[in-house]
Amino acid sequence: MKTIKIFQIPGTEEWRREARIALHNNLHPNDILWLVEDSTQSDLFDTLSINKQEHSQNQSCNHRQEKRSHASIAIPKSAIELFNMALCHKDPQRFSLCYRVLWRIVFEDRYLLQRKTDNDIITLTALVKAVRRDAYKMSAYLRFRKIDSPDNETERFVAWYEPEHYSLELKLDFFKTRFKNMQWSILTPYRAAHWDMTSMVLQDTPSRAQYPKEDEVEKYWLTYYANIFNPARPKKKAMLSSMPKKYWKNMPETVLIEDLIRTAESKSRKMIDNAASD
Repeated sequence: MKTIKIFQIPGTEEWRREARIALHNNLHPNDILWLVEDSTQSDLFDTLSINKQEHSQNQSCNHRQEKRSHASIAIPKSAIELFNMALCHKDPQRFSLCYRVLWRIVFEDRYLLQRKTDNDIITLTALVKAVRRDAYKMSAYLRFRKIDSPDNETERFVAWYEPEHYSLELKLDFFKTRFKNMQWSILTPYRAAHWDMTSMVLQDTPSRAQYPKEDEVEKYWLTYYANIFNPARPKKKAMLSSMPKKYWKNMPETVLIEDLIRTAESKSRKMIDNAASD
């Protein structure tokens, strides 16, 4: 069995390179053990037991596969796009899953992605959906704070965000377009992106200390948020559904939510009384 270890995060480029070599050498998915930095020992043993079982079931089929050259391997663009997205998931089994799907597309069923009831496709689709959802939430819940720049002339903004998966890179084009004329940095536990209005620089494992504890204009934003809150329609369940509490710690306006909800009923009653007296 060949062991392949992925060192980078999310590891997409490494996986592509190793998967291409493995296909060229006709390595069956059951003959490869993919290891990643975030793998646990239980994951390893689970993988070994699954691979052993599948290998015994498919051993006779492996010998019938014909070795293919680089020139004869054509991967559908739709498959590549799904792999790129799924490999941003934190599931340590993502590399073995993507290679297994890739192998099956190349050697067994070119239209595998259309088999919506296939177990591998179901799992792959679930990973992709989770990553897409995580990337969307970054654009919705990320908040910048202003910091002093070295030249004291150019404004710079920093945000700290904790994605569930490795989705930072997926949203960089969005932030570059939306905040093109602003210098900013987005910090996450695994990587940071720094934009100076002309180029992007990535930094691994940044320190959260770069994120300021407060912002001089934040109090105005909080005042605005408190004033647009409608006490007659708090709808806490709907709020938690669209904005789960785990994101609150990095969103300045959320410090007001509990108090606004707690006092909503009394404020609503006061509005009604004032309207009646008028």
